[in-house]
Amino acid sequence: MEKYAVTINSHGKYGYIEYDPETRTADVHMSAEGPKAAVEKYLAEPHTFKVCVGPTIRDFEEVTLQPLESLENFQLCLTRMWVANDVRVEWSMPPGMAENL
Repeated sequence: MEKYAVTINSHGKYGYIEYDPETRTADVHMSAEGPKAAVEKYLAEPHTFKVCVGPTIRDFEEVTLQPLESLENFQLCLTRMWVANDVRVEWSMPPGMAENL
């Protein structure tokens, strides 16, 4: 299975996270040490939040997810990461694109 990568951004300091679904590991590539450590810590801990599970946008269920357990968990936890550590995912920016800005 192919690795999944997303660009991350902390106040204009870009990097990326590469997730390997086979080994259930993630490598954080970012030169800013503080944000890099915050992302690594976030990915190592379980997170509890409400997710939409019903036929309408008003049906939510509280779940606890381990980010590295599956690609689906990884992606869902990334949608909440910026709230926890002020590092956001740049979903529309392919990894490596920020190097040419």
